Amino acid sequence: MKIGLDIMSGDNAPLANINGAIKYINNPQSKNNEIVLYGNENIIKNNATLIKKYKKRISYIYTTNIVNMDDSPSFAFKNKRNSSLIKIIDDLKINKINASVSSGNTGALLASALLILGKIEGIRRPALAPYIPVGKKGFILCDAGANSNVKPEHLVQFAFMSSAYLKHLGNINNPKIGLLNIGVEENKGNQLTKDTYSLLKNNFSSFVGNIESRSLFDNKVDIVICDGFTGNIVLKLIEGTIKNVVNNTMKSIDSHSLSKMVKPVLFPVLNDLKKSFDYEEHGGTPLLGVNGVVMKCHGSSNAKAIENALLNTQISYENNLLENIKKILNKNLNEQR
Repeated sequence: MKIGLDIMSGDNAPLANINGAIKYINNPQSKNNEIVLYGNENIIKNNATLIKKYKKRISYIYTTNIVNMDDSPSFAFKNKRNSSLIKIIDDLKINKINASVSSGNTGALLASALLILGKIEGIRRPALAPYIPVGKKGFILCDAGANSNVKPEHLVQFAFMSSAYLKHLGNINNPKIGLLNIGVEENKGNQLTKDTYSLLKNNFSSFVGNIESRSLFDNKVDIVICDGFTGNIVLKLIEGTIKNVVNNTMKSIDSHSLSKMVKPVLFPVLNDLKKSFDYEEHGGTPLLGVNGVVMKCHGSSNAKAIENALLNTQISYENNLLENIKKILNKNLNEQR
């Protein structure tokens, strides 16, 4: 298979992306798969010595524009069609590549995927559904940033897509679904959550009700449903909280008189905790609901994160994730009509 990689996007572009591609090629799990780098001609030529050794498996396509993080989706799509972020989606549409990976502007990536690839039949809004590795088993958070303004029926479809995704990847046939809210009672929240509660209750036997943010780590649910604005805040809050708690705990231990005794025991445990929520370990998250395998990476991804995102993309494609999600969704959506 061929995976397209946008090397111009992300805080650490382009070197982190290029080195991530090389790490992937050197990983035995990559088999004989190929990477197509999308980026500026001068940058690719300036890094030719890095790529030359892998020319049989790493090729490139020159692009002239870069989508900035502050570009609006409409501006990017109208004025930067030859950017790495959008060109890669164009080539995915015509099967020049089999899947795409980008660390770029989420809104521009979403808009490009929607306008170029289109949506899976029956789906009204695509969504981002990252795996959150906290607690004993973690959970899927959907939506995590693709849609700020949603309707109840959109949230129900997020639940359908997340269920299909988790069934395929985690072998969980009847995942427990929770609706993120400010209280567990059915009448809590705003009109959106109240209306969504009723729809989820009617459509999913595995719907457990509302879940508060303080209970996200308690392994009560496999999927947490919310709008993308709330979900993105939750995602970054969890990331920042774990990072700061671990770092501050390490500093406190280091300053203690008994630090030399306890550090060999506690520091590895704390590092494992920090590592468990490291986006580098888990790579990207798929954009569910579009007609193509589109992987979105963390904007701060380094080479290791890119390597893991490429591996996740490979697994998604080889396991026919898109087709399996379509089948499950079509079955569920037809039952609701």
